[in-house]
Amino acid sequence: MLQDRSINNTMLCPAYRRKKYVLFLLRTFCLTALYVLLWDVYLIRFTLLLSVPFVTLYFFSLVGWRYFMERKIQRMREGIG
Repeated sequence: MLQDRSINNTMLCPAYRRKKYVLFLLRTFCLTALYVLLWDVYLIRFTLLLSVPFVTLYFFSLVGWRYFMERKIQRMREGIG
């Protein structure tokens, strides 16, 4: 029963993860294009100091989230079985 729920969980579905990765890349490319186009504006350079940590944090949360969820499910399976 737990295995059926984990397979049907949208967050662990490969198609859902792929969609999240594609949207992340699209947002990152758009942000990069905006920085290239607006680099002459003085204040835009300072916002780069804020956006880079947010983008990296979001990327590591996308990648690491799956690892922690699968580890949690594995511990639950071991506890039940």
